[in-house]
Amino acid sequence: MSLVHSPDGLRDSGNNPCTEYVAHHLIGRVPLLISLDDNSITPTPAQGQSMSSEMAPSRTARAPYVEAEGGKIRVRNPLGSCREVYLRTTSSSVLVGSTLEEVLEKGTNTPAPEKIVAHLNNDRELGFSVWRDVHVIPAGGVAHLQRGGALHIASELDSMQDVSNAAGDPAAILEELLQRESITERFGVSFSGGCDSTSLLYAAAAVYGVEQPVACTWYFPGGSAHDDAKIASAIADELGVEHFSLTLSEDLLFRPIQRPLPAAPSTALAFQAVIYRLTEELSIRTKTRPVTILDGHGGDHIFLDPVPVATLRGTLRSQPSVFARKLRHYAQLYSVSYIRVLRAMMKTSPNPVNKFLRKEVSTGFRQDRPSLTAARNEPLRRAWMQDAISENSYRVICDERAQYLRPFTQDEMLRYALSLPTDALYDQNHTRLPFRQKVAKHYNTTAVFRRRKGSVTGAFQKALWNNRAYLEALVLEGQLAQWELIDRKRFREVYNQTALGCGGFDHDLLKLLTTALLIDAYQRLL
Repeated sequence: MSLVHSPDGLRDSGNNPCTEYVAHHLIGRVPLLISLDDNSITPTPAQGQSMSSEMAPSRTARAPYVEAEGGKIRVRNPLGSCREVYLRTTSSSVLVGSTLEEVLEKGTNTPAPEKIVAHLNNDRELGFSVWRDVHVIPAGGVAHLQRGGALHIASELDSMQDVSNAAGDPAAILEELLQRESITERFGVSFSGGCDSTSLLYAAAAVYGVEQPVACTWYFPGGSAHDDAKIASAIADELGVEHFSLTLSEDLLFRPIQRPLPAAPSTALAFQAVIYRLTEELSIRTKTRPVTILDGHGGDHIFLDPVPVATLRGTLRSQPSVFARKLRHYAQLYSVSYIRVLRAMMKTSPNPVNKFLRKEVSTGFRQDRPSLTAARNEPLRRAWMQDAISENSYRVICDERAQYLRPFTQDEMLRYALSLPTDALYDQNHTRLPFRQKVAKHYNTTAVFRRRKGSVTGAFQKALWNNRAYLEALVLEGQLAQWELIDRKRFREVYNQTALGCGGFDHDLLKLLTTALLIDAYQRLL
């Protein structure tokens, strides 16, 4: 139906009234101001910026955009955009931007302490940020705006209900997704030698040939990850793809955070300097800037790897006849006793608070939420998938340096994963079983059956030891201490134990340190 304007409103070619539809593409760094009083949408260039012809309203397959239709306004961030969209709401307007700094009120550089506590306690919902009135739309997110500043954020994942026709060949799906990109220059592949990155490298070589991709593996020589470089190099050599290894130095971890500044902390921030180093190396070897990088992150999430013990509870409810077999598979897969698995199944402890928060701070935290252990299979799978989508939207590097492509959180791969029954995802030998089998058959390779990759725990422990004075000062003398949130004695005890290599790596500690790093960056750079 073609649309023509008339003095009485928008009409179709038959001169019948119809609903007006306008889409504004978020281009460059020109935020959009949405008035909730009259639903007007206005570009708001910062001082010194000017609108160019390229900034006219448009719409592309993956670019975020704001749409107005029949008095309703929605902000859409399509799956595959690999970026976040930022919103700041007031009672009468919403400011929409492609970076956090575009929407923050000028002069603001300290987030909300109650939001920091919520982050540390995993009490986050879709759209969460540590700033009051600031919301984040990950890829696949849709924000519905209402008068008075009310906001509802939904995910495209919620609408993926009928996936009965999604089953197919995942290798063919990967190839189709890569063909759609039409990459003309050389590009990088973040390549660990694990199942997902190996599948992606094979697909890239099949679509673009072996000359275009350059595979890079980062590893820590002193830890169990030393095998990663050797295995990855052998796979790349067999394919005929250029490959190099990047040594993970503890000096690259927990460095001061640089732009772009996210709206909430993430453990990925501990690796920002590593990611910058990898990007620079790939840019040099491919002779491109920004360099395109294929990344397989998210495959473990969408195929539930490692398999949560809660899936056995779902199997017992829905398919009791196969429960005994899957219990045996699970116990053999992870080399644990049946009794231990059954005890874990029955465990329904509340969501725990972060161990470093003072008791007075944690008193009001909601502990009545069911833990993931108690969740049913389908909500659990979708929660893991949403985590993968959000993580793949999270940017720790500027667009001027790199453009990431992450096929495992694209629509087609999500639908394929959802089409697989939970109990079919693993046997006594392998996780992601249907995916591995089909990719192995498609490319005639056994390389995708590698079970485990190396760990970088040793690098973290050395980084904690080397950066002790800096990191302890951030936590014990910085904004977290000024808010009196932290149990100082507990922090020192756990920090010392972890830095000395006692008891592995503490995830609460990693979350606390990356939170302190980001708050420091806000106060330095905003």
